[in-house]
Amino acid sequence: MKREPIAVINSIVTFVQALIPLLLAFGLFQLTKEQTGAITSAVVAWGGLMGTLLGRNLVTPVADPKNNEGKPLRPTVVN
Repeated sequence: MKREPIAVINSIVTFVQALIPLLLAFGLFQLTKEQTGAITSAVVAWGGLMGTLLGRNLVTPVADPKNNEGKPLRPTVVN
């Protein structure tokens, strides 16, 4: 998880997104087409949001990298 947090989060989200239609296809849940569409849409939307929110805290931003103390990792340029 420490080396590839985005890959792990996206794998979990994708698994859940694939699991719901699979459970419906095998008849484990009886839902209408509208209910199925709403649930699938919600899982896709919330999955993307959760992947973004969880992943953001686990990676170093490329544009403005900082260490654990909040100090910039790039050298400052003095003009």
